Amino acid sequence: MRTLAAVLFAVAALAARDAAALTEVTGFGSNPGNLKMFKYVPAGLPANAPLVVALHGCAQSAAAYDAETGWQMLADRWQFALLLPQQQSANNATSCFNFFESGDMQRGQGEPLSIKQMIDRMRTDHGSDAARVYVTGLSAGGAMTEVLLATYPDAFAGGAIVAGIPYGCGTGTTAAFNCMSPGVDLTPAQWGAKVRAASSWTGPWPIVSIWHGDADTTVRPVNATESLQQWTDVHGIDQTPDVQDTFAGYPHKVYNDANGVARVETVLITGMGHGTPVDPGTGPTQCGTAGAYILDVNICSSWYIGRFWGLDNTDGTPPQVALTAPANGAAVSGSIALIATASDNAGVSRVEFLVDGALLASDAAAPYAATWNSSAASNGSHELRARAFDAAGNTATSAPVAVTVSGGIVDTTPPIVSLVFPADGATLSGSVTLAAQASDDVGVTDVVFLLDGNVLGTGNRAGAAGPWTLDWNTTSASAGGHAIGVRASDASGNVATGANALVTITQNVAALDERYSNRDGNGDYFDNAGWSGDFVADAANATAGPGASQSSYGAASSGTGCSVGTKTKYLTRSVTFGASPRLSYARKLDLKANANASYSAYFRVKVNATTVDERVVTYAAYADTAWQRRENIDLAAFANQTATLRFEVGATANVCLEAWARANVDDVLIANADRDVDTTPPAVDLTAPANGATVSGSVDLVASASDANGVTKVEFYANGGLIGVDTAAPFVYTWNTSGLAAGSYALLAKAYDPAGNAGSDGDTTVNVGGGGAATSLVFDNEDANDGYVKANADGSGAAVGTLEASSGLALGRGVDGKFNRAVLSFDTTALPDGATITGAVLTVAWRSASGNPWNDPAGNTLVVDVNGGCYGGCAIEAADYGAATGASAASTIARFTSGTQNSAAFGAPGLAAINRAGRTQLRLRFAQNPAATNYVWIDKGATAKLKVEYVP
Repeated sequence: MRTLAAVLFAVAALAARDAAALTEVTGFGSNPGNLKMFKYVPAGLPANAPLVVALHGCAQSAAAYDAETGWQMLADRWQFALLLPQQQSANNATSCFNFFESGDMQRGQGEPLSIKQMIDRMRTDHGSDAARVYVTGLSAGGAMTEVLLATYPDAFAGGAIVAGIPYGCGTGTTAAFNCMSPGVDLTPAQWGAKVRAASSWTGPWPIVSIWHGDADTTVRPVNATESLQQWTDVHGIDQTPDVQDTFAGYPHKVYNDANGVARVETVLITGMGHGTPVDPGTGPTQCGTAGAYILDVNICSSWYIGRFWGLDNTDGTPPQVALTAPANGAAVSGSIALIATASDNAGVSRVEFLVDGALLASDAAAPYAATWNSSAASNGSHELRARAFDAAGNTATSAPVAVTVSGGIVDTTPPIVSLVFPADGATLSGSVTLAAQASDDVGVTDVVFLLDGNVLGTGNRAGAAGPWTLDWNTTSASAGGHAIGVRASDASGNVATGANALVTITQNVAALDERYSNRDGNGDYFDNAGWSGDFVADAANATAGPGASQSSYGAASSGTGCSVGTKTKYLTRSVTFGASPRLSYARKLDLKANANASYSAYFRVKVNATTVDERVVTYAAYADTAWQRRENIDLAAFANQTATLRFEVGATANVCLEAWARANVDDVLIANADRDVDTTPPAVDLTAPANGATVSGSVDLVASASDANGVTKVEFYANGGLIGVDTAAPFVYTWNTSGLAAGSYALLAKAYDPAGNAGSDGDTTVNVGGGGAATSLVFDNEDANDGYVKANADGSGAAVGTLEASSGLALGRGVDGKFNRAVLSFDTTALPDGATITGAVLTVAWRSASGNPWNDPAGNTLVVDVNGGCYGGCAIEAADYGAATGASAASTIARFTSGTQNSAAFGAPGLAAINRAGRTQLRLRFAQNPAATNYVWIDKGATAKLKVEYVP
């Protein structure tokens, strides 16, 4: 395996670049593949957003792959969640996904099941849309992408294979080599049969994008052709392209189905070797950072893949759906037909049928119907619904239909339930996620977690098969031994209890204790799995530990054989830090760089990109005669984060004389300093809407929250279900009630602090739909009355901008030092006089920009003032710059660098300012004046649109 991994893609290890830190998630299921789970979720991401799964290549990490491929930037821009599984060196010596191992290429086993469990966890924690889950990967990650698409086609809407090989090409090391080069040639039918045999799924199948360099000598380009044959056969289409054009000058082909819908595409990067194509820069289609096997070839593959999947779709209108049969209140028995009608402005992609909230069946074409065998259900009342999806992922759910089943079953069989996390004997601290698996012959209704026999809380379900999870802050329990239990119930009241796990609670657990003694017994010299790099085991040790105690040794040499420049060696691993981390370790150094003034040698300890300890010599030498102890290095800057710890040596020479940096490292301990444990939950108050209010359309849920150590997030719940999360004050979530059944809804806001303590406010109940169904109108901006005005920082010297016809409308600070504001004008007289306005959103289109006014100063926001009527005369004039407005900063617009962007939902003052009897004008401005030249141009005229929701 080591030999295969070394040759297979030969990817050098990558260091994570500047990007927002990923969050590690534990307790996501049984994890038979022993993978790690990392995620990135943009701030304020709404529920039902898409999810992209990105798989790194050999010797890469999740953080490095995320930082260099541009997916995180696109997640912020297009609003989707990002899941990054990470291989561990204990599974594969150079961290390749095991796409060729029999136990890791089948449904329900190994690494594919681990990744499916991660997806289910994302759905539970963030409400990710199950119908818009996509997967992509490079090299070994590309091959594992094929495995996932084949074994779990029901879990993915699409995939993208970058320098990968077809599914089922071969099993074992020899076959893997042969697949890579020269490749395996099968017929399309033979390839397609391998995918169809991997699961019982019969379609619809995921759409597939295939990328490969034609100069790839590691994984031969013939693999792209074989993958094309595999997936076109699965889709039942031929191998003749329906579209042939270019992306950034590279050949692009599209293969459509009988309805003209693209199902497979290929992009061949001429002249490119083995890697992921990127195009570093700030342009609208640019992304990525060049690195080892991340190749700057002037095309951002991630952007084009995301567009192929439809992630850039800005359609925000949900479908309309109704369940027309059976009738509400009907008595049913045996097999009955469920029938629904659905429509959408852009087309309905599918309709799902739900029985008691669980998915029964899906229909992708009208007439939408499913058959329900009610005799397999328990006698009594059941709730039926239909749920419609459009191509943009918008959803709507029908009003419920209640039916009474007779001739069904009398259920006396209890569920089966078992605790997945924690394991028996585990030591716990801080916030953890409890997890359990539960099943029942009819259906599990709830799973309750227990502490010493007392209820801790009810779990949330991740998908139809679990796991059920509950976030628990262990600081609420006393230190010492405790029993964690789990209890499951079904709809008939049958109850089962799983075996307890006996655990120890302590709040001063070492984040890392590494003596290099093979304490975990897996055959390498590390006590803990997860280390990677090119340090090696050395017999010397600072303190004799258990077993074959050693140290880790790294030696970098420059100038030998006239090979000059900076040479490095490193040892690294991911660490999850506690609330007050301190690093202690032992080292023994030998640094020689005394040939001339250009020579240097160093030893450094880094956390992410920050050096926390070092020894450097220039035109000098240094050597320890004994082990040196480095004690209690403060790592508070990384508290409660998952980050990368790195030991590194480097030597620099400029002539043919050797410089070296040699280091032994031992007794690495990262512990939390003793301190009072934070057990105080945040204070939280759900301030809007008011208790007893009647709401419809889109309504803002607003909460205030405070804590001595800060608030990390506020979650919003309706009738016990998580509907949204906000991670920064003001804590707001816009709740779209238009697809909900009329009735009473209990609202709750839950706030968390850095220690994981949670406080909640659940004393608000609202009535949805009491004012009738919401209706919406979309108004076009009037080109004759829009424009932009520039002025000095104090508002003096205002003048109408003159570049509207050629450039659009300016916002921010221009090259002339003036500050620009734009005015849009909408004739809103079509709104009924007596209507209750329940929601409004502004859409604007990007034209060009210079710099980033959203970051000057940091956290700057583009705000929208709303005025019921014209600011002066309705045509643009200089006085509009500072004119009084009906509602100041009634909405905000997030940063965008291409396409269109929707504002946040207008607040109550903005809705009240909309004019039903004339024009409504909106003034766009940055909340703070940029200090330097930073501005953006947006389109004038009808491209800007104001959507208003109202109840007649």
